[in-house]
Amino acid sequence: AFAMQDVVKQHDELRMMGKPTFCFSFTSDRFDIYHVNDFMHGRGWRFNGQQYPNAIHMCVTRPQTRPGVVDKFAEDLDAAVQYALDPPNETPKSAAIYGGVPKDVPGIDDLVKGMLVGYLDSCSDIPGL
Repeated sequence: AFAMQDVVKQHDELRMMGKPTFCFSFTSDRFDIYHVNDFMHGRGWRFNGQQYPNAIHMCVTRPQTRPGVVDKFAEDLDAAVQYALDPPNETPKSAAIYGGVPKDVPGIDDLVKGMLVGYLDSCSDIPGL
């Protein structure tokens, strides 16, 4: 995971989020990070989109620790950054799957809180009532 993070850090266009361990997230201040996600998906990599800020993340598990995987990640990420700097379409195909709610929609906070309270209530029992 740390070797893959080092690959990300080699790109001035990319910025790591937080202080990760096996699960790392990164974004870009230069382009829409979801273009990187689109490109990497085509090469078999699976990232999850996040928002506020838009970012992508990946959890490194045993399959990604095999010999040669970091080198392939570096090669593909290099190509993905070049793709994102000059994408064929302004709007990427992928987007956030975590967050998933547009900012500044009137009443959205109350809607989300109401859904969460309803869900938690449906999962909770009070013995004897």
